[in-house]
Amino acid sequence: MDSRAETSAFDAWKKEARELAERQELITNASRDDLRKALIELDTLFRNAPGSVHKAYRNLTEKRIEEARESFTGSIGDGHLSWTLSDETPELAALRMGGLIREIDRVLAERRSQWPIAPSEWHLKQLGCWFIPRQGASALRPARRLQAYSKRGLLFHRILPSLIQGYPVQVVDTRTLHSAAPDASKWKMGACLFKALELKPEFTSQGGDKRFRIAGIEAPSAGDAISEQITQALKENCIAVVWPELTVSPELRESIVKLIRNRDVADEREAPEILIPGTWHEATDHGIVNRARIYDGYGEERLIYDKIAPYADDSWGTENIAAGDRVCVLATEGALVGIAICLDFCDVCETPFTELDVDVMLVPSMGNDRTMQGHQTTAAQVEVRFGTRSFVVQHPTQTALNDLRLGIILPLLKVPNSVSAEELAQKTVWAAYKWCP
Repeated sequence: MDSRAETSAFDAWKKEARELAERQELITNASRDDLRKALIELDTLFRNAPGSVHKAYRNLTEKRIEEARESFTGSIGDGHLSWTLSDETPELAALRMGGLIREIDRVLAERRSQWPIAPSEWHLKQLGCWFIPRQGASALRPARRLQAYSKRGLLFHRILPSLIQGYPVQVVDTRTLHSAAPDASKWKMGACLFKALELKPEFTSQGGDKRFRIAGIEAPSAGDAISEQITQALKENCIAVVWPELTVSPELRESIVKLIRNRDVADEREAPEILIPGTWHEATDHGIVNRARIYDGYGEERLIYDKIAPYADDSWGTENIAAGDRVCVLATEGALVGIAICLDFCDVCETPFTELDVDVMLVPSMGNDRTMQGHQTTAAQVEVRFGTRSFVVQHPTQTALNDLRLGIILPLLKVPNSVSAEELAQKTVWAAYKWCP
């Protein structure tokens, strides 16, 4: 970028910052809501900063940011929002604002016992965002130098927009106090597949275009498989358990939920925080949808998510579904978890999930090796931007390899596009995957 244009953008941004500082300086005895609003405004301002500021922030050490934070301890602690930007360089502006944001973030967390923020208060419609307290500094993405603001600006809260690419964002509180939740190194996620599963499509024509929906499946060994899968999920203390897209009929789903609900009350093993028993084509008042029903470890339905992007190919035509109209996030004890279905989370289409700041994405999928490569590309994008890890459980359609795979699994990799589809093959009906450092 031309240095003159960069300087002009920086000056315009500093002018905006000074105007915000003047408004916030009028606050002399900040309440919880005052500080929360101030933090949201500052976060928005920083995210809209020119590239020179963001580049400077990446190069700041945590030691310098913490020293800058400490310089605001007295004023913020006394309820005063007194700060300004004058002739600072991009580096000093990033340092000063980064420290201010960290201190307000810390004060809100430190005073949480006297200033609680209940889940009913997370959504701030007037400010156009969700403001979500986290249990502590995120162990999933420890702050360090060379990380962007989007990864380490806030440590104790997460701010999500109410709207991404026109899709409303819904956040559901589903904390179950799972003992392994706070420590990602102990996380395991289960991938559930089926042997000899055959889809039964139903075809129609619409405007001369071929359309399909899945009307049923044949899976002779599915009953035994889900019994083994639930048993292993409990044995290995899994955080989440996922089945692929369009492989779990309503009858199979009910069997899975029943196995979880009817566990022996004397069984002291912890149930998973999240179960996604695949997806299914369901009829609704708005037409057929490709729907995932998400359950907690007690078999209670916590969330319904409808696929946004229909699938299409030359053989089956276009998936005959009405597109979903929202983005969904689960707030568990240890993480913010996003849900997507196959093509929703693929680089071949415009996807809102590249702008969703969550810790983990769970994705039931169906497709070939190329589909998985698209998932890997998107997974790499969100890891670089937010530190998000992605867990994709995919039933195969056509593969380039004759390796007897039952499915392809993208585990929680830091570098998700570093492995081939052949290496991601799963040949058993059950496997658990750990968080990869």
